[in-house]
Amino acid sequence: MSEKPTILVVDDVLITRRLMKAGLSHCFEVVDAESGEQALELLPQLELAAIVLDVEMQPGMDGFETCRLVRADERFAHVPVVFVSAREAVEDRLSGYEAGGENYIVKPFSALELEAKLRRLIEASSERRRLDGQVRDASSAAMTAMVSMSEMGALLEVIKQLGAAGSMAELADALVAGLRLYGLQGCVQLRAGAGVLNRSSDGDASPLELSVLEHLAGMGRMVQFKNRMIINYPEVSLLLRDMPVEDEDRCGRLRDHLTMLVEAVNVHVGSLAVLAAARQRDRQVVAVAMRMIQTLGEVDRAQRDNQVAGRIALEDIRQRIDEACVSMLLTNSQEVLLHRALDEGIESMLGSQSDTTQLQDRLSQMVQELRQVAGVHGE
Repeated sequence: MSEKPTILVVDDVLITRRLMKAGLSHCFEVVDAESGEQALELLPQLELAAIVLDVEMQPGMDGFETCRLVRADERFAHVPVVFVSAREAVEDRLSGYEAGGENYIVKPFSALELEAKLRRLIEASSERRRLDGQVRDASSAAMTAMVSMSEMGALLEVIKQLGAAGSMAELADALVAGLRLYGLQGCVQLRAGAGVLNRSSDGDASPLELSVLEHLAGMGRMVQFKNRMIINYPEVSLLLRDMPVEDEDRCGRLRDHLTMLVEAVNVHVGSLAVLAAARQRDRQVVAVAMRMIQTLGEVDRAQRDNQVAGRIALEDIRQRIDEACVSMLLTNSQEVLLHRALDEGIESMLGSQSDTTQLQDRLSQMVQELRQVAGVHGE
């Protein structure tokens, strides 16, 4: 039995199927079908890892309709679908997203590009299946919570969780968790100075979700297409995938509540950015204060050392003059006169030093207080 993942290539052009088969067969078991109808017949016979689906197929159903029928069967709902098409308009991408696709590649493309996208989608699908049990448990808990609280209570609870978020990641996770309280799923994108952060109800946003977010982020405050809806604010976009359009009253309330939540997240993103800037300024102020403490401490020590050195120098001068008086054979009156002039000069110099003692003590006290504030101990 082959260990290669099996993929199904669906295209109405034989040469295209052969080229994709040749380009992908080294890493995948490739099965091909010439129409959506044939693909649906083959599905129960295969254990598929992914489907590569052409959008434009004649005659019969196109790729979007084929994908919707695949998604309608619970047995194959988890199989990733990659659309290939020559059309690249945002409307076509939205149709692919609405039909249930995970990625959309515009022709012409390379086999290496398709291989890389398939590998990532297959790995993500495997991880998603592993987490399905946890997601179902979380959804069950969310629905139980919805029974016990009103929609307004859910709104207040989500706002409370948003207010407790201390980082962009916590903020995005809180909003995604809040969607579960409403029984909804979607994808959130936060845009801040540090970059872009994406979160989905499934964990990581799919490439097609990111592509739709990128195209719709600048289209207006709120855009709804069937059961999909996006709410845009300058720093936040929220893409919902399962709005209850069959219940117009509830759908209207959800639009109001979700708009308030996204606005709250937008404000909080700004607050976190301001807080980050303030913390950066605090670090800079502390760094400057530490340099000031070091510099003032060095000045304080240098001045006190200079005072001591000055006194020692004066005493040395006095001693030298005493020795010189002996060698110069001065008279007693001359020696008294010389010593008197010397003593007066020394006293004058010492007096000028004493005038700065109070200022020096104040400098020493300020250095000590700065050390205490900064938590610096010792010299």
